[in-house]
Amino acid sequence: MTLEEVSTVWGNWKHDIEIAVGLSPDAMHIHVGVLILLSIALVTRKRMDHWAPWLGLFVIECCNEFIDLNQVQGSVENNWPASQHDILNTMFLPTMIMLYARIKRFEKVGSWG
Repeated sequence: MTLEEVSTVWGNWKHDIEIAVGLSPDAMHIHVGVLILLSIALVTRKRMDHWAPWLGLFVIECCNEFIDLNQVQGSVENNWPASQHDILNTMFLPTMIMLYARIKRFEKVGSWG
């Protein structure tokens, strides 16, 4: 299976999920981003102020956008500005959660360590 075929299957699967849950693609990026962040933190047993859950989500989102960018020419997903928008939507709340947790931890213990 070629990368273009994989990206077509992946794009259709994501679209079907969006329809099933009744959320826009932007909302899906936001909700799924937070869900993945929390899942990675739970599985790795890392605190929310640790960089690992955030970085894990970032890697997953970059893979998602790489697949999207390899859809057939002319596809709505094969578009770098749209991928940038998706990355921002996915990473904004997880970044705020991690920064908030780091600030609260710093206030509590008095250091960033």
